[in-house]
Amino acid sequence: MYAGRFFAVPRDVVLEDVRRLVADGAGHITFGDPDFLNGPGHAVKLVRALHAEVPALTYDFTAKIEHIVRHRELFPEFAATGCVFVVSAVESLSQVVLANLEKGHTRADVQVALDVLRRAGIALRPSFVPFTPWATIADFLELLDWVRSEGLVDQVDPVQFAIRLLIPPGSLLLSRPGIRPFLAELDRGGFTYRWVHRDPRMEALQPDLAALAEQAAASDEDPAVTFGRIRMLAYARAGRHEATGAYREPPPERPIPARLTEPWFC
Repeated sequence: MYAGRFFAVPRDVVLEDVRRLVADGAGHITFGDPDFLNGPGHAVKLVRALHAEVPALTYDFTAKIEHIVRHRELFPEFAATGCVFVVSAVESLSQVVLANLEKGHTRADVQVALDVLRRAGIALRPSFVPFTPWATIADFLELLDWVRSEGLVDQVDPVQFAIRLLIPPGSLLLSRPGIRPFLAELDRGGFTYRWVHRDPRMEALQPDLAALAEQAAASDEDPAVTFGRIRMLAYARAGRHEATGAYREPPPERPIPARLTEPWFC
C-alpha cells in the first residue's frame, strides 16, 4: 500500500485518541494496522504509556507471523500491559500456497508463533484464506485437523474457513506466473478477477461453507458447533471418513477467549 515505506503515527497522537475513546466508555482498544510490529520499539513505548495511564485497559493488535517470531521476546511485556489476543494472517499451512502468496512465513513459523503467544498467555486469532487456486481439498482437511488438534476451535471465527482469494485490479498476484493458468475475466462489480479451481469439489465447497458460516453467525450458533458441521461437510465432500469419529464440541459453559465482535475480518 505504501510501496514498502513505514510510517509511525506519533505516540502522543495515538494516546490522545485512546483517551477520547476511554472517556466515551471504551474498556478495550484494537490496533488494527498490520504494521504494528514494523516498529517494535515504537509499539512497546506506546503500550507502556497506555498501561501506565489506564492500567485496566485491555487491547489487541494485528501482526504478521514473521514479526511474532522475530520479536518473540516482547510478548511477555505485551501480556503484562493488557494484550489479550493477537490477530495474524496465517492464511494457509500449505507451503505451496504460502510460497505463491509470498507470505514470508512457513508452517513451522506458524507453530513457533502460536507457542510464543501461548507462553505469554495471549490468544492467537488467526485469519485464513483456505480457498486459493493452489490449495487442495487435502490441504483444507489438514487445516481443520490442525485447528482441532491445537485446541484453536474457539479462537477461529467459522467464516475464516470459507474465505476465497480475491484478486483486485492492481494486485501484485497479477504479475506472478503462478496465477495465470487460473485467471478468468475481471468482475467489475465485484472489483476482482475471477478464477476457477481445477478441483470442482473445492469450487462447490466454498460457497456452501460461506452460507453455513453466515447462517451460523446470524443465529449466534456456538462456534464449536459450527466447526463440527464444517468439518463433517468437508470430509463428506472429500469422500473421506474421519478416523476418530464424529466431532464433539466443548461444553457450552466453557470460557471463550477474547475476540473481535465482527467475525468478517482478514
